[in-house]
Amino acid sequence: MRLKNMLTRLAGVIAAVVLAISTHLSFADVVYLKDGSKVEGEIQREVDGSVWIKTSIGGIETIQFILGDNIKSIERTSAPVEVASETRPASADPKPRRAGVPRGAVISLEGTVGIQMAAKTLKDIIPILEKEIGDDGTGIVVFRIDSGGGLLLEIQKLSDVIHEEYKPRFRTVAWIDSAISAAAMTAHCIEEIYFLPDGNYGACTGWFGALQAVSGRGLEEVLYMMEKISARGGYDPQIMRAMQINEPLSCTIDERTGEVTWYQTEEGEYLVNSGDKILTFTAPQAEKFKFSKGTAANLDELTRLLGYQEIDWVGELRPGFTYPICKAEDVMLKYRERVTNDEERTREYFANYGQARAAAESAQGDLRPRFVGIARKHLRRIEAMVRNNPNFALLMWNMEIEQWEKDWLEPEEEYLANLLKD
Repeated sequence: MRLKNMLTRLAGVIAAVVLAISTHLSFADVVYLKDGSKVEGEIQREVDGSVWIKTSIGGIETIQFILGDNIKSIERTSAPVEVASETRPASADPKPRRAGVPRGAVISLEGTVGIQMAAKTLKDIIPILEKEIGDDGTGIVVFRIDSGGGLLLEIQKLSDVIHEEYKPRFRTVAWIDSAISAAAMTAHCIEEIYFLPDGNYGACTGWFGALQAVSGRGLEEVLYMMEKISARGGYDPQIMRAMQINEPLSCTIDERTGEVTWYQTEEGEYLVNSGDKILTFTAPQAEKFKFSKGTAANLDELTRLLGYQEIDWVGELRPGFTYPICKAEDVMLKYRERVTNDEERTREYFANYGQARAAAESAQGDLRPRFVGIARKHLRRIEAMVRNNPNFALLMWNMEIEQWEKDWLEPEEEYLANLLKD
C-alpha cells in the first residue's frame, strides 16, 4: 500500500475531527550532531561525553541516547546535569587493570535480525567498548546470540561490522543460545563459536513471504554471499550450504590431529546431515564435529574455555541477568526496547500523523498554526523511528534512508510548511 494513498484515506475519514490543542513543550537543551541534525529536549544524564536526552514527540516522551563521538556541540538553557559517572555504582566504574587479566564484555544480540539486531547499533557502541575494555587488542567481546532470524539484507552489513570493525579491535567470540537462519549466517564470520548447553545453530533457508523459499538467482546470490562469509570465519563452505539447502553433509575426523574433513556427500565417517533436511547443529553435535570450540553454561566455564583462569567481565550485576551489564550492553538493551516499541506502534504513529495532518489542512485562521505544530510533532515521531533504525525506510517505503529523506520526509515537511502560507 502506498503511503500517500493511506494518508489520503486517513484524511478523508478524519478531516472533520477536532483535535485537542496540546501545550507546546519548551525545550531546555539542543544537541547538535556531526551529521548536521539536532535533537531538542532535556538532558537527563551524561556519561563520558554521551548523553541521554528526553524528547517529546506528539505528546509521547522518550529518552534518546546519543553517543559522544556523534555530538558536535550542546546548547544549554539550563544548568548542566550532574555527570552520571560521579554517581554510578562502583561496580560499573572502570577498574584499574590487573596484569595478565584481560577485560571482557558481553553484548546480547537478540530479536529480529535487521530490527532489534542491527549493524548500525553494533557499530555505534564500539567507542564505548574501547573505553571499557581497551583498544589495544586484548579486550574480549562475547556476542551472546538468541535470535530466530530476520532480514537477509542485514546479514552482510552485520558481517562487515563484526569482521572489519570488531575483529581488528577485540578478541571476538560468539556464544550461542539460539542462532537460527539470518542469526546463524551473521555469526558465521566469527572464528570462535561456543554454545550454551541447549544451544542450536542453523536452519538458514531464506524465505519470501510465509511459505515460499528463496530459489533461482536469489538463492545463488545468498549461497555465494555465505561462501565469502564462511571464509571470514574459517569454516568449510559446505557446512553453511547444508544449512541452506537440502544436501547431505558428512565428515571424517583424523584421530591423531583432530582435523575434520568435510564432504558434500555421505562418504565421510560421520553422517552429519542427510540430504532430505536442512542442517541445524545442537551443542553436542557442534562440539563433536569441531564446529564449536566448546560448550559453556556460564561465564566461569566460558572463561576457562577461552584459555584464562580469570577475565575481568566489566559492568554491573542486575536482577534477571546472568552476566554483568556493561555500558555498551546497556545501550544495546535500551536500543532494543525502543525499536521494539516503535515496531509495535508503527500503525499508531501513522494514524496519529494522518489525523493531525488532515486536521491541520482543514483548520482555519489562527487555529491552523497550532494544528500544523501538532502534525509536525507526529511527523518527528516517524522520523525518529526511521533514524533509530534506517531499515524501517526499506521495509515500509522500499527506500534507502537518503532517498526516503528526499522523496518522502522533505515533501511532507514542505507540505506542512505550505499550510502556514495559505
